[in-house]
Amino acid sequence: MTEPTIVAIATPPGRGALGVVRLSGSDAHAIVLRLTKRSAAFKPRYATLATLFDGNDSLDEGLVTFFPAGASYSGEESVEISAHGSPYILERLVALCLENGARSARPGEFTQRAFLNSRLDLSQAEAVCDLIAARTKLGAAAAFDRLEGGLSRRIAGMRTEILELTALVEANLDHPDEDIPPLPDAEGLKRINTLREQVQALAAAGSRSHLEASARVAIVGSVNAGKSSLLNALLGRDRAIVSKTPGTTRDTLDAPIDLGGLDAALIDTAGLRTDTDDPIEREGHARSLRALRGADLGLVVLDRTLAPQHHRGLLEELGRDKPLIVALNKSDLHPARTMPQDLNHAGTVVEVSALSGNGVDRLGSLLRDAVVPPDSDAGRLAVTARHAAAFERCALELDNAYKMLPQDSGERTALHLRAALDALDPIDGLTTTDDLLGTIFSRFCVGK
Repeated sequence: MTEPTIVAIATPPGRGALGVVRLSGSDAHAIVLRLTKRSAAFKPRYATLATLFDGNDSLDEGLVTFFPAGASYSGEESVEISAHGSPYILERLVALCLENGARSARPGEFTQRAFLNSRLDLSQAEAVCDLIAARTKLGAAAAFDRLEGGLSRRIAGMRTEILELTALVEANLDHPDEDIPPLPDAEGLKRINTLREQVQALAAAGSRSHLEASARVAIVGSVNAGKSSLLNALLGRDRAIVSKTPGTTRDTLDAPIDLGGLDAALIDTAGLRTDTDDPIEREGHARSLRALRGADLGLVVLDRTLAPQHHRGLLEELGRDKPLIVALNKSDLHPARTMPQDLNHAGTVVEVSALSGNGVDRLGSLLRDAVVPPDSDAGRLAVTARHAAAFERCALELDNAYKMLPQDSGERTALHLRAALDALDPIDGLTTTDDLLGTIFSRFCVGK
């Protein structure tokens, strides 16, 4: 059954110099021929200047690009109309296409058709949405790598290795009468373990990845240590109110930041003070600790002008459950003072001055590397939570195969290897369900 031709505006809402209307389906070319009153077909993959008509009246003049089936984004016959970016003109063009037999496209339907027509696998299709939504250099680079097939190639290599191992394990089961040497345990264990480590690394990259959601960094510390000033210094703008009066910040405040290509959120919190009967300050204290527990990383801001023993109670309260970076603020007031060695156990220690800016760039680099290490796959691959869950299932089955191989004739080991293979299939769409596709493509904008 032929899919209906779909149409949508492919550019963001609002006025602009240009706007694009996109069609995909077997009637796309015929519909646009009627809109332009042309008898001659459009030359494939060439932008052709044409007048667009609304009945007998000229509506606009634009560029029409025709893509034949098999040579388009969706894999179907497609047309893109670049017109002037008036919302009226673009909406009228869509209405005229609907009057001529097209229907409105659903969110992500052009990309879904590209997947169904094998122009993209499922991980590449998801990458299109991630690339559109990317707000940082790292997010864009990782999504584009996946769109170009970076993750797909890794999965293909894993499939090949699992299939080879399965064939070797099953050889004696399928042909017991033939003299086929079994897979040596040492070789099999080594190969399964190598594969398991690769899969586990990708699963871990997904758990550390902040390409779908911002990394959260909670800024905590004692009252008047300069947390809000340091927040403003890291942002390069005044986001939080700063005052010499202790306790100015009473609640948490979130601010987005680009940490060297990583999308992150800094959370300014109220100063930690236990020796108070003020119910508002006590609630602020509790909220600060909750913010730290919910963050990926804690940035502890300490006043450099105070003696080290002044901070011990605070650091003990914060504990070691969360990775911490300790920023000794106001270092410009005591530039020659020796770094307090007894703070090193709390985490990485860096001297900064929110006032002068000294050390702020280094602090930003430390924050970025703490969330995504420079040599981590999480910084290069857009491994989503869905991918990570599939890799975890694959790693579990490989672990079972590893344990089973030395004590098995091969049958149960092969079952676990095949289960590991099956676990990879949903990542690139080798096996899918309608619910899965609906969930993935509902994230897209209309027109893509």
